[in-house]
Amino acid sequence: MAQTFAPVVNDGGKTDRQISLLIPTDDQEVRSELRKLGEPITLFGEGKAERRERLVRLVSERKHTNFEFAEVQDDSMDSDEEDEGEEEEEFYTPGDDALLEARKDILAYSIDRAVQRVDKQRKVSASYNFAQVLRHRRNINSQLKQFEPQGSFTVKGNTRALNGVRINSSNSLVACSSWDGHVTIFKRDTQESISQAVRSKPGFHTEKATVAWSPSESTTLASAGAEGTLNIWRVDDGSLTNTYRRDNAHSGRIARTEFHPSGKYLATTSFDLTWKLWDVLRPEKEILEQEGHAKEVFACSFHPDGSLLATGGLDAIGHIWDLRSGRTIATLEGHIQGIYSMDWSPNGYHLASGSADCSVKIWDMRKAHGAELFSIPAHTKIVSDVRFVQNTHSSPLAQPVADENEENTQTLDVSGTYLATSSYDGTVKLWSSDNWLHVKSLVGHTDKVMSVDVGKDASCIVSCGWDRTIRLWGKV
Repeated sequence: MAQTFAPVVNDGGKTDRQISLLIPTDDQEVRSELRKLGEPITLFGEGKAERRERLVRLVSERKHTNFEFAEVQDDSMDSDEEDEGEEEEEFYTPGDDALLEARKDILAYSIDRAVQRVDKQRKVSASYNFAQVLRHRRNINSQLKQFEPQGSFTVKGNTRALNGVRINSSNSLVACSSWDGHVTIFKRDTQESISQAVRSKPGFHTEKATVAWSPSESTTLASAGAEGTLNIWRVDDGSLTNTYRRDNAHSGRIARTEFHPSGKYLATTSFDLTWKLWDVLRPEKEILEQEGHAKEVFACSFHPDGSLLATGGLDAIGHIWDLRSGRTIATLEGHIQGIYSMDWSPNGYHLASGSADCSVKIWDMRKAHGAELFSIPAHTKIVSDVRFVQNTHSSPLAQPVADENEENTQTLDVSGTYLATSSYDGTVKLWSSDNWLHVKSLVGHTDKVMSVDVGKDASCIVSCGWDRTIRLWGKV
């Protein structure tokens, strides 16, 4: 039964004990009543019991005054609360055959990828040598400390801030999106230089475009914008061809586009409070439209196996969705302001999230419900992007290292060894994975840094920002 308060008149005939029985015991209600009486809600050194006694004394002293303290039953309110509770429960809607087939396909793909990842981790564990790994990490960190600006590049014809930058899977092309709605492709001429190859024509996006490369085809990319349109492009010999355009893909701004590791599916997050899953080969209709956030959905990232999708919203909440079953398997609570970026580590169990609360949080999927593992006080303003170094097969940063006996020399993998973050404080920062120590701050942008990405050989970092420049960073 719900409880409300009916007026009670202190007619002077009630004893202090009778009045005390009518005074609420909840401290928040006591504070509220003191505020109504124009009294301080708390005094120095005053506890909850003393505060309630003060309210009893005040009521006793004020004769012939109405006070709303008596508890009465209100069945109608109780019913409303029960209805409200029912509305807050999780619910699932039936999917069509296309969604069922997609779930089966993702299941088969993710099992194969998980087997490969776990087998690799078992081999590494079987031959694990602490001294060797420590030398490997120290070597990488010492090289990251040598990273400096290698070039600053502007986009011809651009009129607004650059808000997204991504390097393709072959490390040969850089895609950049702008708040003026255009997508620009740069060609990597050398390790230290890029040149503008092609820019999208006007009319595809009104403003605030976003880009993502396909992991399976190095010349395919997706873009979206504030008007809610989704586009798929192909880059061929210096030309940018629009292979598909979907108007009204969302009813609000599309904040992020992200390809599934297989390259067959695409996720979009939106200010319409939903995220959607699309079939890249048949994008006429979304496979899945998913609610779950209380505010705009901004960030998303696919698990390296392809089994899970992490989403983050401006409600400061992250969700982990199992694409094979459609269920949410974890809710990530810890940020106090909106989540703007997320990225999975190649190890498959660490997830990084960047927020407007200036922190980067590391979540561990091996813990119950994806518990927070570590919180990095990373920046002094909004963290706009977080990116792990991914899928490095041969990197200049990897050098042969021996064990403690100066034997068994090996070249270890660089993938997942460091994390890059960008921020509105104008910096890009590099962090050592596992211990999450700060390694290097890359300073050069003259205003907010909107996005950052790491090349597939781990030796090149690219960023863009409010100053309308793209900057390359690397070892000098």
